[in-house]
Amino acid sequence: MARIDPIARAQEMRDRGTDPQVPYPGADKPWKGICHTCKQETKSSYTSVVTKGQGVCFNCGQRKSSAKAAEKRRVRPEDAEKIVRAAGAEPLEPFFDTQTTWRCRCTGCGREIDVWYSSVAYAGNGPCEHCSGTLRMADEDARAEMSSYGIEPLVAYPGLNSNWRSRCQTCKKTIDPTLANARRTKFKCRFCAKRATDPATALVIMEDAGLRPRVRFPGNVKLPWAAEHDVCGKEVAPALDKVMQRRRAPCRHCAKYGFQPGRPGYLYLLTHDALGAGKIGICNEGSRRMSDHARAGWTLVRQDLFPGQLALEAEQRILARWTQLDLPYGVAKPDMPQGGWTETVALIDRAADVLLQDYLWTVEALTHG
Repeated sequence: MARIDPIARAQEMRDRGTDPQVPYPGADKPWKGICHTCKQETKSSYTSVVTKGQGVCFNCGQRKSSAKAAEKRRVRPEDAEKIVRAAGAEPLEPFFDTQTTWRCRCTGCGREIDVWYSSVAYAGNGPCEHCSGTLRMADEDARAEMSSYGIEPLVAYPGLNSNWRSRCQTCKKTIDPTLANARRTKFKCRFCAKRATDPATALVIMEDAGLRPRVRFPGNVKLPWAAEHDVCGKEVAPALDKVMQRRRAPCRHCAKYGFQPGRPGYLYLLTHDALGAGKIGICNEGSRRMSDHARAGWTLVRQDLFPGQLALEAEQRILARWTQLDLPYGVAKPDMPQGGWTETVALIDRAADVLLQDYLWTVEALTHG
């Protein structure tokens, strides 16, 4: 059996990168040394280093392993650019690494943004916090953007992906697009998208305006279309384009049904913040009408008790004034299942304080005129 030479074995360990600090302890026992590279203590055995060919220093081995893993994970700039462009961002500077933000421009909203590559590539998130809705816009900024699309907001900004009660500035219809959809669609208004030339859309417009067609759509928005007015039940024949523009059923015989002029009646003014609308109305004393509106979220601004005929005349004067000003309805039929949408205006068209002036001036003219 060959004699073991401790000095020779110590040299073999030095040749492999560690300087033994104690005498040779045996082939399979930890042999304390100092790593030539990192100057840290090593405890590898002679067998593991020389016989098996393993690394002499655990710390250096870990670093090499981490470096290899990092190299494997390294993202090439050209690959990173393809990924963020596909996600909707245009790089404004060279890609550095995945641990820092990357200055880009959002191709959706045009803003300069700081993109986390890992968030886009690995988590599947959108690159722009403005477009994704994670960063809430100020109400005035959101309103300005929506207005630039030809849409007039009627209530406060609800959030990027929430329906926003608005009015199309072209057809004057009340619509509820989200700001996110308005940014990416060619036609912001669902009515203007089809221009009301298909019978189904035309029927919706007429019904929303309180009209029930009695014949099929004539096929042209300029031609008269025979219909029944929901409020009074009489026949009218407006052109569809006029209904679209005014959003008020043109009815020359409209009268008030359900209200009894021979009994005392209330004239009242209501507002609804969520719908962004005001309403004038009348009801007989003892009616449940006001409680029905209150349950639907309407707030009483003013009410006065009059002889029924006087209350009816006051309401008709105010509605005539609104019609003269060509004010469209403030709400659509589905917004008021309890009825009364034809006596509403949008607060953006006629502010609450102006509505109160309409009310007070009318009352003053009738009681002292």
